[in-house]
Amino acid sequence: MNHKRRDLLKLTTVGLGIWATGLPAARAAGTAPRIRAIFETPMEEPFVTQLHLAMTRVASENGLDYKYSESVKAADFPRVLRQWCEEGIELIVGDAYGTEQMCRRVAAGYADTAFTLGSAMGPTAPNVSTFYGQNYEAAYLAGMLAAGLSKSGKIGVVAGIAVPTTYGLLNAYRAGARATKSDIQMKVAYIGSMFDPPKAKEATIAMADMGVDVVFAERMGVIEAATERGMLAIGNMTDQSAISPQTVVSSAMWDPYPIIKASAEAVASGTFAAKDYSELENIAHGVNYLASYKSFEDKVPAELKAAIDAKSKEIASGATKVVYEEGEVKSD
Repeated sequence: MNHKRRDLLKLTTVGLGIWATGLPAARAAGTAPRIRAIFETPMEEPFVTQLHLAMTRVASENGLDYKYSESVKAADFPRVLRQWCEEGIELIVGDAYGTEQMCRRVAAGYADTAFTLGSAMGPTAPNVSTFYGQNYEAAYLAGMLAAGLSKSGKIGVVAGIAVPTTYGLLNAYRAGARATKSDIQMKVAYIGSMFDPPKAKEATIAMADMGVDVVFAERMGVIEAATERGMLAIGNMTDQSAISPQTVVSSAMWDPYPIIKASAEAVASGTFAAKDYSELENIAHGVNYLASYKSFEDKVPAELKAAIDAKSKEIASGATKVVYEEGEVKSD
């Protein structure tokens, strides 16, 4: 990530006053709800970027105090979380995929603190709510776009870790591509990490050598390599067009604002309870969508754009259901 983008993501703490009445008894009277976020990866990792932007927006709109810690080693998670709990922080948000047991052990000891975590394990009463980080509906649309733009008949995806949650995303991407072009070939590479840009670049270059001309950048580092090799790219989770406007056609978006807003409102009103917020992670609730084409607006064929728009509306209405399939995804 370039310095301008990182500067844009830097947060100044917001504390503009009371947001709502009916606050939990544990909160001191006359104080605003506070949010803290903990991230295992750097801010430029797309999942973390989107969580941070959502919390920044909620804090700014409602006068909340929000701070975060990024690149926290797994072994340090309990210490950071306990410190916040001891300070009486009302809501803690984070990516707990690599630290599930640690986060839940701490949460169990602080029932007055609300936790909303990116997790594959689901909520735990009384104070742990979860979401999944799903954008597979948007990935289906991205697959349509990739297949529609490919001239070689070969598209690719460079992904992080080969686990069921990743497979769910990639299967949806492949399904969208095949719905557009039944004989499309998809090449898949896993870098074995959530954040390793050099390895992702290496995998992308290898795909270019195979004839792949459109690549899904599931991890950071892909877009830079795609630019070097004259490939088209589709970003993941966050709008990555700024990285390389001449390379990134669109991005399969994940905007957790509705999740953070609902969670913070529940804390502010004193009604927070263990809840599965993944039910909001879809096109219908605006959490998923395909980002605008920007510099490619006039380069994407009109009929392809129309087909993608129609499919998005069908998915939002429930007329079409994108299947979430966690079976292993390999190269064609």
